[in-house]
Amino acid sequence: MKANEIKKSAIVQFVNKGYEETSLDDIVEGIGIKKQSIYSHFKNKEDIFLQVMNDAVNKEISFVNHFFESRSQAELQEVLFKLLVRYKERYLLEDDKNIKFLLRMAFMPPYHLRDTAMEQFEKYNQELERNVKEAFSKAEHIRVTAEEGTISFLNFLDGILVELIYTNSSKFETRLRVSWEIYWQGISMIK
Repeated sequence: MKANEIKKSAIVQFVNKGYEETSLDDIVEGIGIKKQSIYSHFKNKEDIFLQVMNDAVNKEISFVNHFFESRSQAELQEVLFKLLVRYKERYLLEDDKNIKFLLRMAFMPPYHLRDTAMEQFEKYNQELERNVKEAFSKAEHIRVTAEEGTISFLNFLDGILVELIYTNSSKFETRLRVSWEIYWQGISMIK
């Protein structure tokens, strides 16, 4: 139980301060344990980070799989747009640190853990790619191949996530709306 509390506290600190600026004292503050108690569950801060990263990746893989499974009969345009909206909603939720952590670590992982963090992130990215490609392969009236559609959408998603991280909600909404219309017109055969 304490290990989960430690990881919950750690993810908040890593999101708010980054890996380098987070101390073990920061992690234990507010959860009612002494710093030394961490060592009953983790080797060090690096071990906590790697376990938090693993948990975050697994939760995001579950999110992506569930999202696409629950929309397997929907039109591609609706599925992809709702995915973008869902990322925004989750990112803006104060309680959902998971997506914030994963995005922060994908863009700015701790230097000495970069390779390991990227390996973990790549597991998530591959699952996302698989789901998007499957959705494109079922779609009709699309002027691109499933491979081209997947690549273009993942690039679009990366760009819009950067917007979400660095701009406010109203700017994000405007950019999403305008960009989505242009993107969809570019890949759809239906005008």
